[in-house]
Amino acid sequence: MKYATIVGSRSISKEEFRILREIATKLCFEGYTLRSGAADGADSTINHLHQIEIILPWSGFNGFLHDGERVFALEFLPHVQLAIKKAKSIHPRPDLLKNAILKFHARNIYQVIGPKGADGVKSDIVIYCADDITFEVPKGGTRTAVMYAKELNIPVYNIRDRGFNISAIFSEIQQLIENSG
Repeated sequence: MKYATIVGSRSISKEEFRILREIATKLCFEGYTLRSGAADGADSTINHLHQIEIILPWSGFNGFLHDGERVFALEFLPHVQLAIKKAKSIHPRPDLLKNAILKFHARNIYQVIGPKGADGVKSDIVIYCADDITFEVPKGGTRTAVMYAKELNIPVYNIRDRGFNISAIFSEIQQLIENSG
């Protein structure tokens, strides 16, 4: 089974939404299961597909309920304490992470490794749309997923500021996947 994670900012343009949605659809047709987190914006670009794993910080987030098949809430997942520990180790100010925010960051860990946690299969690529602080170091919660992916040697790809040529973007993504395997 092949997995791809699509995450990013809640504030994306219509063009960025369209590109992420096209990438998600193409990857799904190529046999990938797509992972995301049910937030508005970048995360919502996979919701129309069947082959998905949506990871929630809690059941009921953004109207999604845990079903254990396609939608997974943190409170029902294994190894949550490990995910929390990992999220804290990545965050630049872990002392500021209160309960709800910590759940978002732990959820971002599962977006990369799937709902089985430490026993799961990591994603083959993490595609995101967010402003970067520096190259491949995004702002906000997306940073947790991207930095964890990089720790696991998973290729990451930010579609922001790449132009809007879907064929060129998808070709670059396929090349990243091939070169990492």
